[in-house]
Amino acid sequence: MKNVLTLLVFLGMSLVGANAQDGVKFREGSFQEALEVAREQKKMLFVDVYTSWCGPCRWMSEEVLQTSEAAAFFDKHFVCFKIDAEKGEGVAFAEKYDVRAYPTFLMFQPDGTLQHKVVGADTLHLFIPRVECGLHKKTSWSYLAERYRQGKLTKKEMPQALRVFKDAHLDEEVRVLADSLFTLLTDKERLDSQYWNMYALLEYSDLFSDRFRFFVTHRAAIAQQKYDTESVNLIYTILMDHLLNNTTGRITREHNPWNCGEENEMPYLKELLELSDLPEKAFFEAWIKLAEACYNLDAEGVQREMFEVANFPESKKYQQSFLYAFEHFCPDAKKELEYLKNQWK
Repeated sequence: MKNVLTLLVFLGMSLVGANAQDGVKFREGSFQEALEVAREQKKMLFVDVYTSWCGPCRWMSEEVLQTSEAAAFFDKHFVCFKIDAEKGEGVAFAEKYDVRAYPTFLMFQPDGTLQHKVVGADTLHLFIPRVECGLHKKTSWSYLAERYRQGKLTKKEMPQALRVFKDAHLDEEVRVLADSLFTLLTDKERLDSQYWNMYALLEYSDLFSDRFRFFVTHRAAIAQQKYDTESVNLIYTILMDHLLNNTTGRITREHNPWNCGEENEMPYLKELLELSDLPEKAFFEAWIKLAEACYNLDAEGVQREMFEVANFPESKKYQQSFLYAFEHFCPDAKKELEYLKNQWK
């Protein structure tokens, strides 16, 4: 029996050792030592910049990169190295390469030139394509960022630059570049699926942009079947975020910290909705009326429009925000509040 147990323990340890060896191999020592190994092997240097408190960093290190598939890709193309941004040489390293979020992954040429940057954790099948952009000069962050600074990006290069800048968390550059690309394109080109990324990167602050308005108006032609669901959800998300801010009192006549073009957003939201082909248009039309009453601090209007909104089954998804708004704007309407709670049970 003792021999059997010993064998089982040995086999278990062997399996653990095998699994540990399956993952990406990271060099120990200093950055310069790792770079020297990269020169010797004529490979790029892949640097994982992390911190001890970063959960996504641990997930990438202990899960995503600890598979044979990850090892096959990274060991083929890179010498890999880890560095803690808050310890030893990592502090100066993070400052030198402008690392502001974790994890950040940097890819260096063997001569020490930074070629590519990817910020944030991801599943392996999404992470590898982000890294692959850095293997080729003309799809890399450094090349496209330099072309952007010089004002030399072509229409053909811009979609790739948008993708790479987003991966590097260059949010302001993404917005400026997307709007610039939109301006350069003809209406026919704006419908071409090769420029889908220009719309996929739309966000809250783009509500009043020409790019978002065109996207809402021509959604079906732009998305076609490939991006149909994604396009609807994208528009819903932006509209919903603005409506929630107005409905819950985060935006009022006196205070609009997220103002991106208009003090009262509801007339424009209504206009956009009329131009759209969204399937839940009637629900959003009712919500706009409610949001306007909230914005105007019209307690009577909030009660009236809230009951209209509650008639739509879609309202149940946002019931917590609606109930919060009702209590906030109509604190004395206790019976009506209980009715709404029962309505959304």
